Order: sequence, then structure tokens, then C-alpha cells
Amino acid sequence: MKKNKKKQIALQRVSNLIDTALYTQDFFSDDHILSAKKIIEKYKIKIPFEYKLLFCKNCKKFIVPGKNSRIRIGRSKIKALRITCKLCGHTYRKIIKAKAEIVT
Repeated sequence: MKKNKKKQIALQRVSNLIDTALYTQDFFSDDHILSAKKIIEKYKIKIPFEYKLLFCKNCKKFIVPGKNSRIRIGRSKIKALRITCKLCGHTYRKIIKAKAEIVT
């Protein structure tokens, strides 16, 4: 089996595990996340953006929006998501859209 095919299968498996952990929220969700992290490390997979938002940048724990994290939209000129982890209290920003400059 080719290396690229293995990475595709591993990425599909990781996305299934993270989706299961996110939407079921049962006793095994932490085990699903640990399995996903092991697969990511083994195959050196780049995690998609929508899954990167689900991990705290400080404590590296899996955070579920509304459950153990708070997500807000910033009110400044630069639109950004402010994500606060309720486990460690760390707040970080993900920029959504910068204000477009008018060129004359």
C-alpha cells in the first residue's frame, strides 16, 4: 500500500474518531481522542482547521464548544473568534476576516 493511501485512511479514521467524541460525549470520548492523537503522531498527519479549533493551545486538551469552552466573536475592526478554555482559562484568537482596505 502506498504511503499517500495510508495517510488518507489514517486521516479518515482520525476524523471519524473526533466526530464520534464530539457528538456523542459519552464515557469513551477521551479514549477516542487519545487514539486519534496516536494516529496523528504515527502517520504525521496535518490536522484540518475545523479540528484544530477543538484542542486548547495551552493545555492541549479536547474542548467541546459550549461544554468546556466559550467561543465569542470579537468586536474590533479585525473579526476574530475568541476561544476560552474552561479547563485552564487560556484565551486565544483565530482571525476570521480582516477589514478590507480601500485602494484609490
